[in-house]
Amino acid sequence: MSFFVPTLKQWGYLDSIHLTLCIVGSRKIDEFADLDYSRQGWEIFAPNLTIYGFDADQEACDRRNAELASQNINWTEKHIPLALWNHCQGACLYVTQHPGCCSLYPPNDVVIDRLSEYSDRHKLISTTQVATTTLDNFFANLAHPIDFIQLDVQGGELNVLLGGKNHIIPDVLAAVVEVNFIELYKHQPLFADVDQYLRNSEFTLFDIGQKWHGLRQGISLMSRQHRGQFVWTDGYYFRDLIRPDQNHHLKTPDRILKLACLADMLSFYDYALELLGYLTKRYGLSDRRYNFADCIIQVLENNPEAVKHGINTLPFVTELRKYTYLT
Repeated sequence: MSFFVPTLKQWGYLDSIHLTLCIVGSRKIDEFADLDYSRQGWEIFAPNLTIYGFDADQEACDRRNAELASQNINWTEKHIPLALWNHCQGACLYVTQHPGCCSLYPPNDVVIDRLSEYSDRHKLISTTQVATTTLDNFFANLAHPIDFIQLDVQGGELNVLLGGKNHIIPDVLAAVVEVNFIELYKHQPLFADVDQYLRNSEFTLFDIGQKWHGLRQGISLMSRQHRGQFVWTDGYYFRDLIRPDQNHHLKTPDRILKLACLADMLSFYDYALELLGYLTKRYGLSDRRYNFADCIIQVLENNPEAVKHGINTLPFVTELRKYTYLT
């Protein structure tokens, strides 16, 4: 749920920006319904919103595109039946018992057979050859840069990132990446590998999502402190475009505003506020398009929980009052 974006939209601050999302592994799974981005509030950016979804499942993409066509949406969204990878030579898709566990890496029986639930979900059913492409290749003539990317491709996240290293990833402002801590798939990159690549690409890990654990096969005993072995989670990564010691090509008012919106949509309200405050102080007096002081103060004053915790008396907010236009 967003905190500042609805008011930014109401006041016209979002009219000049176009947000582009790329969801790799966009198949809808009932137990992970939150992956349906059209139901997370992103439509507030319409009509200046484009969503690209990628999934190797042709039927899933056709079904999703048909659903969108019947809804008369006022943003651009398309789901492409291609597997994104780090090359365009095609690959073997390992089809598993659970459709959400299919991967371009083979299931690692040595590991999954010892974990309850995972052995069934990751049971290999068949294999098939699929076409692959890269982010850089597919988006060679992209009109708007990819601002946000979410990766959920069962161990192949690093490969997808590497496939966009030349043109696409350098423009990405935020990423949500599924990361594994054990080899559910043979030879897959783990969290340390993905994290190192993203840090080297000037992303910062802000938080992780729900932690998913695995219990030993046939053993239900666990403690309150440790719910089994830590298997996977989602990592939330953002750019830091306001560090004074960095001169990044993305360090423009429009990109920082987009970053603030992404932080807000992903529930990092403190970072969103910091970015909006930075824009206000840096550009707000000379360009009202980036003066968010009145907007910020209205949002905070209309939120009982924020008022209860005295947020209006914080030095950061007090300083913003110097930039207000409303009396």
